[in-house]
Amino acid sequence: MSKIIVITGPTASGKSAFAIKLAKKYNGEIICADSRTVYKDLNIGTAKPTKQDQKEIKHYLLDIMTINQNFSVYDFKKAAEIATGQIYSKNRLPIVVGGSGLYIDALLFDYKFRNPRKHPDENLDNKTLNQLTELAKNKYPNEINKIDIKNRRRVEQLLLKGPAKDEDRKKLKRDALIICLNPETALLKQNIATRLDAMLDKGFIQEVEKLRAKFGKENSLLATTGYLRISEYLDKKIDTQTMKKLIIKDSVDLARKQRAWFRRNPHIKWVSSFDQADKLVAQFIKS
Repeated sequence: MSKIIVITGPTASGKSAFAIKLAKKYNGEIICADSRTVYKDLNIGTAKPTKQDQKEIKHYLLDIMTINQNFSVYDFKKAAEIATGQIYSKNRLPIVVGGSGLYIDALLFDYKFRNPRKHPDENLDNKTLNQLTELAKNKYPNEINKIDIKNRRRVEQLLLKGPAKDEDRKKLKRDALIICLNPETALLKQNIATRLDAMLDKGFIQEVEKLRAKFGKENSLLATTGYLRISEYLDKKIDTQTMKKLIIKDSVDLARKQRAWFRRNPHIKWVSSFDQADKLVAQFIKS
């Protein structure tokens, strides 16, 4: 069985930087496991790898969809399997990096997806996110707590496909080392704030303005962390300082949810520093 390394962790934990370091050291290529960086127009606010990073290291599943296209966990699994095959064919090491825990689980545990079934409510597409969430809570009261209920597509997938089977998560189907970068909360919050300042300097607000003009204010992807609060700022609902405070709070909340998801996986190796992670990778490569 061919080896694969996974670098995950909460938002702003330094996953991308570390994955690029590993790729350079071990002749690797990177598969992005992120539900937002697959979209071409979501750039600054998703903290995509720089053009220079992409030039130095081959990245897969980055900028492959437009905002008006759907991309599900099933789509990710299928595309990621193709990407790993391409990387192996070049005798290189696949390095999966990202914070979308469901995507990573689907690949590593080889989830078997059921065909979408028509929901009994024929007006599902016309429901608001709150209405969809209520439907999902009534039908799947336990599973609803395991997904991002701010993500309309995740809620729709739960309603249409049902929850993943528990046995899907019992045994890894790949020879994988899964590392979760887990800096202390205070440091993570500092990283989030620093990253936000950098994003704003790069033109994050202008990016959201362009997206709203091109795809409409109500596009569901504009409810993504960061983008939502800037939209509220552009609509003059909040001022600059409130916008920044809310983005930081939302990001910390997202990090908490990501950690909770990762704790469900007994195969993950938790580390608080790059040095710890580097030692684990070295041991894994030699084994």
